[in-house]
Amino acid sequence: MSWLRIASSLLMAATACAAQTASPARCLSYEPAVVKLEGALTSKTYSEPSTNEGGAQGNKAETYWLLKLPHPICVDEDPKAPDLNSAHKDLGLIQLVVDPATYKSHSKLVGKRVIATGTLFGGSTAHHHTLVLLTVTTLEQP
Repeated sequence: MSWLRIASSLLMAATACAAQTASPARCLSYEPAVVKLEGALTSKTYSEPSTNEGGAQGNKAETYWLLKLPHPICVDEDPKAPDLNSAHKDLGLIQLVVDPATYKSHSKLVGKRVIATGTLFGGSTAHHHTLVLLTVTTLEQP
């Protein structure tokens, strides 16, 4: 075997070992940690449970923005509020919590790739449609 083949074999073996020992990406943290997530901004309308004046149950449609992530993420358990903010893996869709003005001013971004910055919290009500939500402070195109 020539020295070139030996060197090539050693280089390929070293590369394979380095790839196997590379640490996986770290999970994100819940609020107050600020995170940036990039993905496709989508819009979805859900039929929400509501109560009208007579006390009868009815349905009211509500539209929310969701961020479809290109790769799943994970979020670590919040040691201060583990019941509300539990650990989750393989999250590919995050509901965005934005104020009404942002819905109007950023509506042209729906269907496009965006970077959403804000804080994460765990879903806990009928209005939360993903396990983890992002309270958005900024929303912009990359």
